[in-house]
Formats: sequence, C-alpha cells, structure tokens
Amino acid sequence: MKKEETGNDTSTTKKLILSVSDSSDFFEAADYAVIELTADMIARIRKLSEAVCNLGVYRVSEFDYSCAFMNTDYDQWESGKVPLKEYQGRTECNLLNVTDTSFYWSGLYRHTDIRWSTGTVYLSDLDSGDDYDEREEYPVNEEQEAV
Repeated sequence: MKKEETGNDTSTTKKLILSVSDSSDFFEAADYAVIELTADMIARIRKLSEAVCNLGVYRVSEFDYSCAFMNTDYDQWESGKVPLKEYQGRTECNLLNVTDTSFYWSGLYRHTDIRWSTGTVYLSDLDSGDDYDEREEYPVNEEQEAV
C-alpha cells in the first residue's frame, strides 16, 4: 500500500493485478487487469456491498473503466512474477460487480461478443496493507542464482 500526499490531503492506494478469463479459446485476449484502488474507490466498493446486503440482491454492477489491460511478456521473464506489457486490444461495457463479500470486473472485447471477467477479490483482502497480485510466479533456479 502506498501513501501519496497532495498538499494537506493524504490518500491511500492499493494496486490490484487480477487474472482475466474470457469466453473464447482462440481470441487474443488480455491476461491481466491492473487497477489502482484509491481510498474513495475502496469506500465506494464497501458502500455497494452494504447495498447488496440491504437490498437482498445477488450483486450490484456499475460502469467502471479503471482497468488497464496487460499481457504476459514471456520474452522478459527469467524468474519471479511474470512481467507485463500493454494489451493492444480494446474493451467496452466494463462493469465493476460487487457482491456481499467480493468484487470483480467484467465486460466485452470491443466489436466482439466475447465476454471477459477478472478474478474475484474478497472485501477482506482490502484490509491488508499489501497489494493484491495474481500473476504467475516462477522460482529462481540455481543456475540463475549463480549468474
């Protein structure tokens, strides 16, 4: 978690790196979505979760275009978390979906009928001070450590 100061105002951000799945086996889709959650956005997600409980509905969705889509950059990957590069496609109808215990994003790839959705984040994960990262990780092998 980072603290950013702008004047007298201090805000907290939490970075999410979520895996993206889609409804096609052949479309060149994004691998990950990167989202910077501000304190205001976290408060909004919690408020929407309360509304889900109060209304007795499964989920509440609202348009939200805060996802930056990325692909895995296997050419740069040696060990640790997989590096990312910008996704070249575009999306539309991006929704933030909030349930009573979790949230995720979903939408369509532009000019297609292919749906995408991110991994789910539990509201309890917002309480930790760490960023939330679903990227693949490859352990450092002994040959790489010797170099």
